[in-house]
Order: sequence, then C-alpha cells, then structure tokens
Amino acid sequence: MPLALITHGVGTRGDLPLPLPFFIWGVGIALTISFFGLVVLWPQAKMRQAATGRELIKRPQWLVWILTGAGSFIFFLALAAGWLGDNVVYNNLLPVTFYVTVWVGAQLVAGLLGDIWPAINPMTAIARLVDSTALASLRRRSTVAPPDWGHWPATAGLLIFLFYELSHPEGSLPRTLAVLLTTHLVVTVVAARSWGWEWVRDHEPFTVLFAAIGAMGPIFSEAGWIRVRPPLSGLASMAVKAGTGAMLLTVIGGTSFDGFSESTIGRDIFGSQTGWALAAWETLGLLVSIAVVAALFGFGVWWTARVTDLTRPQAWRTFTPSLVPIVFGYTVAHYFQLFVDNVQVFVFRLADPFGAGWNLLGIADNVPWRIDPDVTSWIQVGAMLFGHVGAVLVAHDLAVESFKPGEATRSQFGMVFVMIAYSALGLWLLLTA
Repeated sequence: MPLALITHGVGTRGDLPLPLPFFIWGVGIALTISFFGLVVLWPQAKMRQAATGRELIKRPQWLVWILTGAGSFIFFLALAAGWLGDNVVYNNLLPVTFYVTVWVGAQLVAGLLGDIWPAINPMTAIARLVDSTALASLRRRSTVAPPDWGHWPATAGLLIFLFYELSHPEGSLPRTLAVLLTTHLVVTVVAARSWGWEWVRDHEPFTVLFAAIGAMGPIFSEAGWIRVRPPLSGLASMAVKAGTGAMLLTVIGGTSFDGFSESTIGRDIFGSQTGWALAAWETLGLLVSIAVVAALFGFGVWWTARVTDLTRPQAWRTFTPSLVPIVFGYTVAHYFQLFVDNVQVFVFRLADPFGAGWNLLGIADNVPWRIDPDVTSWIQVGAMLFGHVGAVLVAHDLAVESFKPGEATRSQFGMVFVMIAYSALGLWLLLTA
C-alpha cells in the first residue's frame, strides 16, 4: 500500500495554485489590515469575559467512560503491536497511531472543538488508577509536594518526541517507539505514585500541549458542564507558567524544521548524510529552527518591553497565549493532507494491527481516499492566515487589557512584524517542502 506515513512536510512545489509572493503579500496585507482594524473596532478587552462562556449540557459521564476505555484499549493494542508485531512502519499499528492519530489528530480536535484529550488520555486513566484508594497498598505518595517545574518538563518531553519524529534514524520503527512509550509509561506510573495523578495534568507533554491548544476551542468542560464560548476567547484566561512559551515555540520550531528538511535547501544540506551522522545534523537543524522562531518572538517581546512599563519576562508571559493560534495554524498547514490520508490508514491498520496478515472486516487492504490537491492547498494557506490573524487578535486583546490605548497600539508593532515574518516563513516552507 503506497502511504505518505511519517513524511517531513506536506505537498510539493506545485501544490500552491498561485505564486508564493502573491500569498506572502496577501497574508501580510491581511495581517496589517487586521491590526489597524482592531485598533479602531476593538478598543477594550473582550476575551476574558467571553471566556466564561455559557452552559450547554451536563457532561455525560458515560461518554467520558467510553472515550477513556477506547483510548486505553488503543494505547495498549498499539504498544503490544510495537513490541510483538511486524517491525515495519507500514505494517504496524503503532507508528500511525502515535505520529498521526494522536500527535496531529488531537491538535486538530483541540483547536477546532476543544480539549477532549483528558477524557481519552490513557496516561490520565493509568495515573488515576495508580493514585486511587483501591491501590493504596501499592501507593507511596510523597509527603512533599512536587517541585514547581512549571511547563519545563512538558517542553523537554516534546523536544524528545520531536527528536524521535524528525531526527532519530529509526524513530518510525515500531520497536523504537515501543521502547519510548514504555519508558513514558513507567515515568508516568512513578510520578503518579509519588505526587498523585495531577502530575499528568500539569507536566505530561501531550496533555499540557493539547490543553493549551484546546483553550482556543469553542467547547470546554467546567464543574460538570459542557460549556461553549467564542473561538480563541479561552486564550485570555489560559494558564501560563514558566516554560509555557518555550513549549509552544518548540512545537512551532519543530513543525518549521519538518518542512525545511524536505525543502530543496534542506535536501541539499542533509541529503548526503545517513544514519546517526544525519541524526546529528538534523538535531542541530531542529535546535536552530527552534532558536530562530524563539528569536523572532523575542524581538516582539523586546519591542513591547521597550515601549511599555513591562519587563521582558513580564511581556513574554503576557503574550505567550498569542502563540497558540500559530501552533494550530502551522499544524493544519503542514499536516492536513498527511492526517486525512493516514487517519484512514489508522482505521485500516486496526484490521491487522500486528502486520500478521489478518483482514478483519475486510478493510486491511483498502487504499486511502485523497482530497484534491488544490483544495488541500487552499486549506493550508487558509490555516496559515487564520493562525496569524488569530494571533494578532489575541495579542491585541491582551494589549488593550494591559495598557492604555495609545500604549497598547505601540506595543504591538513588533508583534505584527513577528506575525508577518512567521507567515512568510510558513508559506515558503509550504511551497518548497
């Protein structure tokens, strides 16, 4: 079966239906118009009040149980396939589950709807079980609270994940992923026994990232109710801790490097290397990519601190939520086609998770249906535009909440430049990857 599983970037040079300069100028003009339109039409902060939302329905506990059961079943099935099944990427359930269904799918769902990952996350279910009174005889809860690590553990975990996804020479092989996920499971169990299941909520990499992206979604759960609010508004009340900005920039940098490594320049740089030598160069490239996107955001923070009374750390923390729409926009732009193709492959692989030649329900040999490339291209560009206009909107709302009107406008000049630079970078990667 010809698959596009675990590829770096999405699309080819010919995918964008119009020349790159057209899109860069178009997005730049759209961002500039959006900024000045917000200055005139959005003089007061609105998002924090809107973030409270309104009650929709009582949260159905039975649905939570079904999602938890399904998530745990798929996790252990995929992990068993990784250890026991065919050690070939395209014949095994684990790679497509981990790299596509979870990594990309959960981000898309969180951004479009809201963060439902806590109900699905098998790590949460396992941590709750370890921390429950039913296992009190096995539990050794520490009397000392866990250190205040903020979101740095999540940042470190995502950096390790990106190394496996983008640099490790065997990072797509089922056995390699089985070792990685088993290690992750052991760390989760030990942490839950030491500090309680809340460790997963506050430190587990995917849980923390999906929660941040889910804050921009229109649906959320609170006090037993499913509530609804305007999209993006939840970012005004998003929890920002030490390391939150670094986590988001790490993901943006990783996605950017994913596209760059498949560009013409990237292939020229990395194409002559193999094995661990290639892994070393790609790891360096990944770190440089993260440093570049962090430096751009740092420039916006520097400008804000320069024209306001905020220190740079305060400005960094204040405007970190504006990075979330960019994370989401980059994910859709770079992985949409990959997700559409391979979420179908995930379903087909459920018919033969171990690559043993099974064909449950007769779907193991199905071929994915593909979206027209022009449609994909417009979705990619639209996602990039949405992500950066959304970031400008969120940053503007945070600015008018934090500063006087004139000061709020001046504080965002640097951030608008950063968003235009991110847009140009993202569009260039789409065209060349």
